[in-house]
Amino acid sequence: MDWFVLFVVVLAVLAVVAVKLNPQGRKDEDYPYNKNQVLFTPAERSFLGVLEQAVGGEYRIFAKVRVADIVSVDSMSNRSAWQRAFNRISAKHFDFVLCSQDDLSVMAVIELDDKSHKKRKRQERDAFLAQLCHAINLPLIQVPAQRAYSVPQLRSQVLSAVGVRLESSVQAITTSELAPAQVEPETGVAVPTETPLPAVEPAVPACPKCSAPMALRPATSGANAGQEFWGCSTFPKCRTLIRVSA
Repeated sequence: MDWFVLFVVVLAVLAVVAVKLNPQGRKDEDYPYNKNQVLFTPAERSFLGVLEQAVGGEYRIFAKVRVADIVSVDSMSNRSAWQRAFNRISAKHFDFVLCSQDDLSVMAVIELDDKSHKKRKRQERDAFLAQLCHAINLPLIQVPAQRAYSVPQLRSQVLSAVGVRLESSVQAITTSELAPAQVEPETGVAVPTETPLPAVEPAVPACPKCSAPMALRPATSGANAGQEFWGCSTFPKCRTLIRVSA
C-alpha cells in the first residue's frame, strides 16, 4: 500500500510540473519554434544606420518587407496561373523599403548584396526581382555590402533612383543668403564674398565589435582633447573606439 501511495504522489508531482512548463496544455512538438534574438544581421544593421543618416530625414525606412505586401498579382481567369505567379513572390522579401513621409507610399526598394548573392539560386532570385521592379516601374537600388559606407555617396545614389534632383535636395543659396558683399575700393563695384563649399562627410565605418555604425565625436578631456575619434553609436552598451586616420 505504501508503494501505491508513493506512486500516486510521484504522478501528481509530475503532472504539476508539466502544467507549469506547458500552461496552455499544448504539445511541444506542435510548436517547434524558437525566437530569433535579432532581426538584422550585423551587415544589415550597419547599413540601416548609414541609410537613416543619408535619407532618414526625408523618407520612412522599413526593413524585411514581403514582396507580396508591395506587389499584387493581376486578376486572371486561370486560377492556377495566378497561384503560380503569386507563389513566385510570396516567399521573397525586400531588404529595405523607402516610403514617403506623408502617405507612406512606396518610393523605392533597396537590396543589400552580400556574399550570399554570388550563389546561383540567389542570382536567379535577384534577376527575377530586378525584372519585376522594372515591369512595375519600381526603383530598385542594389548596394554591395561593405565594411564602411559614404553617407553622401549613398544619399546621391538613393535620391537619383527616386528621381530627386540633387540640386533640389540641398537648400539653394540665394543672393540674400550670401555673406555681405565687399566693395572694391578702386572700382566701387560690389563683389560678393565666396561662399565656402560644404565639407564632404567621411565614410562611416562599422563597429568592429558589434557592427553598428560608428559616430564621429570629439575628445573633451585628456591629452587628445579637441581631436575627433570614431565611437560606437550604441554607447554605453558598446564602448569601442577607433582613431580617426589623418
